[in-house]
Amino acid sequence: MTCNEIDDLISSRSSLSGLPPLAAEHLAGCERCRNLVRVLQEDSSRHAPSQRGLGQIKAAVLGDLEPVKPLAPAFAFLVAFGFIFLAVTAVGSFQLRAFGWGVLNIPQRVVVFGSLAAGMGLLASSMARQMFPGSKHLVSPGWLPVGVLVFLTLEAAALFQPRVELAFVSNGLGCLRAGLSYAIPGALLLWLVLRHGAILSPKLTAATAGGFAGLIGLTVLEVHCPILNRYHILIWHMGVVLLSMLGGLSLGAAWERIGTWRKDGFS
Repeated sequence: MTCNEIDDLISSRSSLSGLPPLAAEHLAGCERCRNLVRVLQEDSSRHAPSQRGLGQIKAAVLGDLEPVKPLAPAFAFLVAFGFIFLAVTAVGSFQLRAFGWGVLNIPQRVVVFGSLAAGMGLLASSMARQMFPGSKHLVSPGWLPVGVLVFLTLEAAALFQPRVELAFVSNGLGCLRAGLSYAIPGALLLWLVLRHGAILSPKLTAATAGGFAGLIGLTVLEVHCPILNRYHILIWHMGVVLLSMLGGLSLGAAWERIGTWRKDGFS
């Protein structure tokens, strides 16, 4: 027999007594396997920890244990995300007035707001799954926010035409500020929900939340802004989503670095 066969034999048996003749023959000529069998046959009680040692281990393990509140079901988080979206969008549309809704024709309304709702649903589902370790994702959560942004950008490029806009920069900066003014409160409300989950990747979850908050700001702009110039929408409206996503990614990365620093400091 070979040493590997002896290892397999030892692993498959509950007792080392009564080894087959071929195994005994190998042990007689192999010091390595003979020492292995000798160690395994020694009285394990000699290596057992003392009662005092067991008490110290138990005290160290149980000393800071506290009851853990179970997570709410994923559906509850999805409802919370949907409520945040509807509440902030409704407030923004009421405050800024729905000028943009009136200039969109029916096909444009269906495509624009249907796509926004689909993007919201995908990002909300991804955030809810990221709050539960071990959840399966239909789409990689790392690529989903980018995919939603790219899809909405291509859709806007196909749906709207270039138009003359004399105050392109000033109008654009106004839309950018308006969109971010509702994306930021949306992100803060999302954080109040996300902090109750078991998040393993703050950077990834924060980027997803940033994309979701950016879509809140974009929805408010689509309801409010009457400018249908393709480049205005691609740069300033989509810029709200991009900046929100990058902001979430940056904050999540800083969160991870702080968490790593704290772990290293206490280790």
